[in-house]
Amino acid sequence: MKHRAIWLLLVLIFSITGIESLRAQQNTNEKNETIFVWGGDINLKFVQYIVDLTKKDNPKICYLPTASADNQDNIKYWSNICNTLKIDTIILKVWVSSSENNQSFEDILLNSDAIVVGGGNTLNMLGIWKAQGIDTILQKALKKGIILSGGSAGSICWFQNGISDSRPVNLSLVNGLGYLSYSNCPHYSDENRKNLFHQMIINKKISSGYASDERAGVLFKNGKAVEFVSQSDKHNSYSVYIEKGTLQAKKMESRILLKKNALLENDFTVFSINMTIEELLPFDNKTTPQNAFIATVKESRLAKEGLSEIEKNKILNIRIVKIFVYNNKLAGIVNNAYEDYYGLWYFYNNNGTWESLGEDLGGETIFESEITFREKAKIMMDRATQSATTHTVFR
Repeated sequence: MKHRAIWLLLVLIFSITGIESLRAQQNTNEKNETIFVWGGDINLKFVQYIVDLTKKDNPKICYLPTASADNQDNIKYWSNICNTLKIDTIILKVWVSSSENNQSFEDILLNSDAIVVGGGNTLNMLGIWKAQGIDTILQKALKKGIILSGGSAGSICWFQNGISDSRPVNLSLVNGLGYLSYSNCPHYSDENRKNLFHQMIINKKISSGYASDERAGVLFKNGKAVEFVSQSDKHNSYSVYIEKGTLQAKKMESRILLKKNALLENDFTVFSINMTIEELLPFDNKTTPQNAFIATVKESRLAKEGLSEIEKNKILNIRIVKIFVYNNKLAGIVNNAYEDYYGLWYFYNNNGTWESLGEDLGGETIFESEITFREKAKIMMDRATQSATTHTVFR
């Protein structure tokens, strides 16, 4: 009796172990349904993010320019991005005849690692997809684990509905494919789109949803938002919903997307200055990045003949906001010389003398200027070592 009890216990243990092992195997084999949406037009960082999601060195990425009527300029722009990232791409055009293509839409889409949908007219795009059966194929692709993605119209299409400019005269609501059970508003920084989106949710014409500014995005796994990303502090994503009768637009914390080989946060030093050139004068040496900037501005701008008093005062009131220094060899001077963008002037430490490497546009915010410096620092260092001084103005 005792031996029988032990035997039954062992059988039970092995059965449970086998079930758990089977469950683990099933979980491993299950495909995640992955969708990544972007608030504006697709760009290099958007595509790099998609490439990283595939976890492949050379993924097959299919581009659908349907919303722009297979616009050749959009296709060229996409191809340039792929060439920069050194990845292969497939362009799925819908404006074709049967004699032009030896592959079906299904063959192309279901053999991709990721599918990217470009911007344009959402309504027309969805109409064509449904007529051609592409909507059904895309759902198969999602179930198969192929990454679906897109910006603008390529964002709205995956949701229940979204705010679009697809119809004449006014912004309106367009129904999507419903793969994500939320509403959507790309280009959220546009006040008209934002207001209409809010009003639709308040009036219960659409469900709660997600909104993204031009250069921000949301990653969904199995229908749930799992990551928010952005290119800068100015562009964000929001969860928009009604709570206790009041509309809430919650800004989500985003991970900043950086180009490959960008400096890490601990790789460089930041000095906060926040003083004008006039407050820092006189400096005639170039023994520090700050002094070198002032001396260079004096030589290149203040020394010009026929400079009016107004122009002179404008130059003297240029404010050095921050200085970024990398390895005590490269410095970036963030300044407010321009109305819409911060300037970013590079200097290289040449045996104790900081020499100008030229001026760049840093960004709309100080943080964007920091990102610019982090992404270009190693490139500028390479240029500086190849040539003692470069006076090119980078735009």
